[in-house]
Amino acid sequence: MQSGDVLYDHLRRSIARQRMLFRSTLILNPVENIPFEDDIVVTSGFLHGLYNSDKPRERRDRMATPIQFAGRRRIERDSRWVYDSWAKALRAADVTLRLLSGLHAHIVLFMALARPGDTVLLLPVGAGGHVSEKSILERLGLNVVEMAVDNEAMGVDIARTLLLHEKHKPHLLFVDRSEGLVVEEFSPLLANSNCISIFDASQYLTNVLCGDHPNPLEIGFDYLVSSVHKNFPGPQKALLATNSRTEDWQRILRGISTFVSNMHTGNTYAASLTLCRQEWLAEYSKRMLRCAVLLEDELSARGVPAVLRPRDLPPTHHVWIRERSREHAFETYESLERCRILTNYRLLPYKLGHGIRLGLSAAVRLGLTDSDIPQLAQLISEIRKRGATSSLRHEARRYNEEIWRRA
Repeated sequence: MQSGDVLYDHLRRSIARQRMLFRSTLILNPVENIPFEDDIVVTSGFLHGLYNSDKPRERRDRMATPIQFAGRRRIERDSRWVYDSWAKALRAADVTLRLLSGLHAHIVLFMALARPGDTVLLLPVGAGGHVSEKSILERLGLNVVEMAVDNEAMGVDIARTLLLHEKHKPHLLFVDRSEGLVVEEFSPLLANSNCISIFDASQYLTNVLCGDHPNPLEIGFDYLVSSVHKNFPGPQKALLATNSRTEDWQRILRGISTFVSNMHTGNTYAASLTLCRQEWLAEYSKRMLRCAVLLEDELSARGVPAVLRPRDLPPTHHVWIRERSREHAFETYESLERCRILTNYRLLPYKLGHGIRLGLSAAVRLGLTDSDIPQLAQLISEIRKRGATSSLRHEARRYNEEIWRRA
């Protein structure tokens, strides 16, 4: 047998095996989600691999461009309709979905808006910021100043951060809040800042779309960037929205045209088909947040050291379990994994130490409801205490498969 045939057979068997195992796992990893098969199927169809523009043009304008692709004018018109629909949903002035992922969007955005030597005021990892963002910005030649953190209050110290703003006079302010138990209030910082402000909503997009979280564009951020495959159950894709069609926005669009080759049209269609599920999304958003708070309470009631969130601010779908050591955190993570309950092992923000990060987006997408939470909390509690015993593995698998049957 040729080596290519061996690889082909191995990959086919591996995919089949992974699919079987996948349908008996419960994803509590907050950055993963499960698209609707009816929506995502378009990404593997005839649209995959096509090159096209997203700008409808008249013949004279098309002739003046450096390159055109024949037979794609319907996609151009659909793209504009899609962008307008996302803009309406986000209460934005304009939206683009040319971007391929969240970090890809960050790179393109900063390459378009900033120049080497510019200063960015950034939410740090210690306050829930993205683990890779500082490295990306510094690699682009930008000077990064991190916001001040109040670890006790589990948030940004706005007063001290404003002093940093006054001292360094940043060109850009960027909040990419990958971690957080509540929606943090950044309005006072925006009100006293005169630089370009950007918010990454990847962890909160569905909740923003459905009005369960404050809209960053409406509280003063200039731009909203987000993936559509984390909190929103769509394909691998990212969007960028603006609250005003300024010259900066036009500069960003020109930069995107330069830095993005194939815009992966199938994924744009898939994400927008899911956006049309408005009634489902509204119920999904509320249930996701409700289940997160309930899981936190049920874990705490069973002696699991869940970090308790403030109850005077809107909750996120995240839940944190704080362990007493790195070793204990990894043991809990491994035991849960052996029971096919998939979480994140993480160094938690605000100097909380190592622990487990959970998120409810994928599980609720499958059909997890409030009434399922006590049993889930009990499973996590028992697995954490006793490890992945044979009986617990069997119990967890039955629980997971029951959730999957609702999908």
